[in-house]
Amino acid sequence: MALDPIKALSDYGETKCTVQFWITGASAVEFNSLKAAVRYAKDQGGRWQEIEITVHLPREDIVYATEKVHRLIDALPDRRKR
Repeated sequence: MALDPIKALSDYGETKCTVQFWITGASAVEFNSLKAAVRYAKDQGGRWQEIEITVHLPREDIVYATEKVHRLIDALPDRRKR
């Protein structure tokens, strides 16, 4: 399925998510929205690392692996432009 990063950031605005960097000893970090998870990933250098974000839904989880996380990071609005 094709990823629409803007739609995903909007659709999962209030959905629990976890961010997992694929680095030895790194723990998953939980957030209350996909946007917050992506912002954290971006702030922690996730654009240049192997990373995974999981969106936790009632019936199933959606997992965005490295390439899709990078696309989500690229679609994230810049806080400085406010």
